[in-house]
Amino acid sequence: MLAEIDALMQELIKADEPGAVVAVVKAGEVIHRQGYGLANLEWGIPIQPDTVFRLASITKQFTATAIMILQEQGKLHVNDPLTKFLPNYPTSGHEITVHQLLTHTSGIKSYTSIDGWFPHKIIHDMTPQALCDIFSQIPFDFKPGTQFLYNNSGYHLLGMMIEKVSGVTYEQFIQTNIFGPLGMQHSYYMSNEPIIAKRASGYAMGEQGFRNADYLSMTQPYAAGSLGSTIDDLVLWDRAVRKHSLVSAATQALMFEPVKLADGKTENYGYGWAIGDYRGHRFVHHSGGINGFSTFIAQFQDQPLSLIVLTNNSGFDVGNCSIKIARQALGLPVLERTPVAISAAALERATGTYAFNPRWPWVVTQQDNGLILKTDKEEKLLPLSEFSFYSADNVENEIHFSEEKDGKFQQLALKSPLASFNARRISEA
Repeated sequence: MLAEIDALMQELIKADEPGAVVAVVKAGEVIHRQGYGLANLEWGIPIQPDTVFRLASITKQFTATAIMILQEQGKLHVNDPLTKFLPNYPTSGHEITVHQLLTHTSGIKSYTSIDGWFPHKIIHDMTPQALCDIFSQIPFDFKPGTQFLYNNSGYHLLGMMIEKVSGVTYEQFIQTNIFGPLGMQHSYYMSNEPIIAKRASGYAMGEQGFRNADYLSMTQPYAAGSLGSTIDDLVLWDRAVRKHSLVSAATQALMFEPVKLADGKTENYGYGWAIGDYRGHRFVHHSGGINGFSTFIAQFQDQPLSLIVLTNNSGFDVGNCSIKIARQALGLPVLERTPVAISAAALERATGTYAFNPRWPWVVTQQDNGLILKTDKEEKLLPLSEFSFYSADNVENEIHFSEEKDGKFQQLALKSPLASFNARRISEA
């Protein structure tokens, strides 16, 4: 199994390109710990297990845990309103709870989805309050508690709340209450200015090959995405979560519970952890993406198995890679798919534009004996039936169409081990 993981990584990452570091933990023991590719292309420095990476949104696990530490100390409760701690926040008549901030159900506008924020405004240094003053003036996306929409503003507000309740900065609270007690000596708030030993450089793919990632001010990711660490330190974090070293077992279980919306439906996200299912194996996980870096961490709940992948290439498909590692670690066979033949008319019913969020349309077009799904990339979809398709690039991903009206499907459901999305038709292709 270890040889297969090594071969997979060497297939995905060339020795002279940005790379990754991987850890696989089984029954509390690190059974695979290896770096691939380069931490710095200009100096040709290879990635090692002690290389420091930006964690991006894996930060949210630490922020959520900080909130639950404060709850166990009796200093706040997840059912408390936001205005108990930030009384001047303009709620537009809504009551927003800590729970809704943790679960991305507050309806507050995520500042990273504001038009033009990337690449222009993300470069400016801003205090937490100054950034809050911007997104708090934008109308809500929906009534709090009624929908799920991934939201960096919510975790930004949680960071401000941690500072208000504890009396210290977010960085100091994390260092004192999490990094220090766990012995995470190579974990940091990843500001651009300090000298951080063995910090990886971040890269993105350009027209002429790899280039240095675009600059961003690390004041902005804050409690939603500012932390950095090594694979070895994250193994300590993984162990602490499993052993309930920072919060009780009951609190940790609560953090792994899917959020329930006002209509009774659930979404596969808890407090800083997403919930997935891989061929009947339940696991909790989180991915991260920030300029120059892609990251992933997962814990299986019915197996003593965890895996961590950190990369310094923002275009690397870290989720797909991690699922392939999980398959090897779980000893599962390769999933075999065989496309069936369906008519051109059957394919035509699926073509059009769908969206679960108007900002991110998914365009489905017909090609040969299948479909093309265009999101931020293109995927070939091959038919399992007239209603169901799978990705030719990643056979674990399925797409199901439903609700036919006037000869066209009205709903697209994407199901993968990492996430499920339901998108509605918004126009013709």
